[in-house]
Amino acid sequence: MVFKDFKGACHIHTDYSDGNIPIHEVVTSAQDTDLDFIILSDHNTLLPKHEGWEGWHGKLLVIIGMEASPRREGHFLALNTKPLAGNRDVDLSRYKYMSSRECLEEAVDYGSTAYIVHPMGLRKKTFMINLNGWQDWERNGFAGIEIWSYFLDWFEGLKISNFRHFCKYPHLQIKGPNPKLLSLWDQLGKHRKVAGISGIDAHLRKIPFARRPLFTYKELFQTLRTHVFIEGELSKSDKAIQSVCNAHQEGRCYISFDLLADATGFSFVADTEEGTYLMGKEIFNQRGKIHFKTKTPYPATIKLLKDGEICAERNGSTLEYLNNEKGVFRIEVYRENKPWIFSNPIYIR
Repeated sequence: MVFKDFKGACHIHTDYSDGNIPIHEVVTSAQDTDLDFIILSDHNTLLPKHEGWEGWHGKLLVIIGMEASPRREGHFLALNTKPLAGNRDVDLSRYKYMSSRECLEEAVDYGSTAYIVHPMGLRKKTFMINLNGWQDWERNGFAGIEIWSYFLDWFEGLKISNFRHFCKYPHLQIKGPNPKLLSLWDQLGKHRKVAGISGIDAHLRKIPFARRPLFTYKELFQTLRTHVFIEGELSKSDKAIQSVCNAHQEGRCYISFDLLADATGFSFVADTEEGTYLMGKEIFNQRGKIHFKTKTPYPATIKLLKDGEICAERNGSTLEYLNNEKGVFRIEVYRENKPWIFSNPIYIR
């Protein structure tokens, strides 16, 4: 099989919920940055799908998801919500008043694939930010978690005293995924497969009398991206949306801060006597050593982690490692001492 790398942006809000940037401007901005796909996720609504926005817009594939957003509990991104998508009479605004567990159970019943977003939550009273973290980690109804969110990363260190500096140099404030979240992800992966995705979480609004928003979608679409591996081309067919969704669900993807450098060309595989395995694969009862191979498109610091601990590290464009132990193996890459690429794991059971 020949898999190709396609890059996109996920967790994006428009004027269908709590942003006031029209959806056609969002689509145009994504086209201008040469993205292959975007995943829109307005709060508690699939109205953009009902109104025909999902599908191909030139060379850009637009996928409509939904952020299920209970008021007092954690949120999740729902993809593949097929029955609801075909019934515009279903009022999803009621999700605001439901518990996270109730929302998740109902969404899964409707065929959704769920990804926990901003799992650790964030509170900034000064800026009226009050995002509750996810609490129900014992439940297995979700397929993955958002391990890196641009705006939560940016907001984490924001204060009144540095507000102007943060707005003038936003990308310099990006520090990478929360280490506590990565540790939680590693622990979850010991028990079952949990895919890692990225999110911009853009809620951009035009400011009265200002020439432009603090950020533009075009700027944001050049930053944090999820790259997916798809067999063959991302053809203009009904299967294209499902192919991108499947790659997310299976963990056949990696996350990169492409403003440092476009990560297209990155790979992380495990070679065995039975064949070659991509990210997201579980390898059971393997006999003999497994040969991990990593390649980056530019020289960087490459780290291979086993169950959250570094087991190999190298400066360069490649890293290889022989292993015969069970564990959850994933890659972190740093360029110029800044976080660049985070792979999904390969699971040795």
